[in-house]
Amino acid sequence: MEQVVITLDTGNPAFDEQPATELARILRELADNIESDGQCDRTLRDINGNIVGNVRAEKG
Repeated sequence: MEQVVITLDTGNPAFDEQPATELARILRELADNIESDGQCDRTLRDINGNIVGNVRAEKG
């Protein structure tokens, strides 16, 4: 793995009230999941369960 690309769309209602809090929650969950299973490639979901992005590992 040479590069990890995170794509995240913050244009839905989960980000309306406190966008920084929701972003931090998603990134914390991502970090916990990567640490526990070692997999980078995954879908990101907001607090409501909607898909808001993805993570992928790329080789240069």
